[in-house]
Amino acid sequence: MPWFEYECVTQSGTAITGKLEARDHEQALGSLRNMTLDVRELHPADEPPPPPTRISNNDLIFFNEQLASMADAGIALDQGLAQMAKDLESPRLRRFVGALVDDLRSGATVEQALERNEQHLPVLYSQVVQAGVKTGDLASTLFQLNQHLRLAKNTRRIIWESVSYPLLVLAVGLAVISIFFLVVVPPLGEIFEEFDTALPVLTQVLLQIGEYYPTLITVLLVSFALFALGWHLLRYSAGGREVRDGVILWLPMLRRVYLASLLARFMRSVASAVASKIPLPEALKLGASATGCRKLIREATDLSEVAEQGQSIYEACQSTRLIPPLFGYCVQSAKSRGALPQSLGSLASAYEDRAIHSQSMIRVVLFPLMIVFVGVTMGLGAFASMLPLISLIQSMSGG
Repeated sequence: MPWFEYECVTQSGTAITGKLEARDHEQALGSLRNMTLDVRELHPADEPPPPPTRISNNDLIFFNEQLASMADAGIALDQGLAQMAKDLESPRLRRFVGALVDDLRSGATVEQALERNEQHLPVLYSQVVQAGVKTGDLASTLFQLNQHLRLAKNTRRIIWESVSYPLLVLAVGLAVISIFFLVVVPPLGEIFEEFDTALPVLTQVLLQIGEYYPTLITVLLVSFALFALGWHLLRYSAGGREVRDGVILWLPMLRRVYLASLLARFMRSVASAVASKIPLPEALKLGASATGCRKLIREATDLSEVAEQGQSIYEACQSTRLIPPLFGYCVQSAKSRGALPQSLGSLASAYEDRAIHSQSMIRVVLFPLMIVFVGVTMGLGAFASMLPLISLIQSMSGG
């Protein structure tokens, strides 16, 4: 669709300019008037340059934290973000915040502004913000999201710290083994043929690996690259994100951290919604939307239908896979006492503590496992490297 450049005046008398995309001149004019803007000029414009890449994880955490603080303090977001942009060192984040300020000053809501610039943000970020606005507690939703982002960042850091040294040792060992297979094994195979000696099974396997080693390494590297690319591309479709969630929830160590973090965000969002006098069925849907996890959203939708029918949520939670029965028990018991927000808040805190504890256990378990794996791999490699020589010596000595 074509683009149009406009000059307008807001109801408060502020002159604003910008660009928007519309089917024709009439649609563009109607869109601006729907935002209660007095249109002074509207004419065709060139398509804006392609947007920059997504902002980094560190920039996102900083931006999200500042946005949450402004929302909590009741500061006008367009003015607050404009002032924040002046102090930013990251050019990419400065351009992103500047685009948000332009949209906000053109009359867009914070949800609309974020949705228009979602190409710079993680998938579903604007939907999480919309859920926070609907619950009436945007600041709390953003702070919870920031805690989840920090937890995910620290989990990745812990995993990398745990596997970096073992992987380095494994890479060096792989280089040595590669030299052995490519340089040493082929001549040994010819020598064994000349001596016409019976070789152990492991030696035969070693010679076969040496024959196809370049092909095996190429296949492994290409497979790893395709897996990494496919894993990244899964983020950009609803079905792909569900597959990613399923894989993460299938891995024991990551499942504990990820699921505990999701449940903490879900429960705290439900508590905020209920405290804002939103009915429980709608609060369940909003709380799940704040996580962006489709499996959790489906389970919460089923629970909301149970709540609308006046049935027991506790009994319904007995068959859910992600939402624990403890949540249903908490809702069932606290609702009758009028203490549902407080009870869910306490339960959310317990799951936040569980996520942090599970995160620390990754380092405790993963590093020893990697060391054992590298040790066994290197030991088998060394034994397999010496076995052909032993077979040759035995053959030459008549053993």
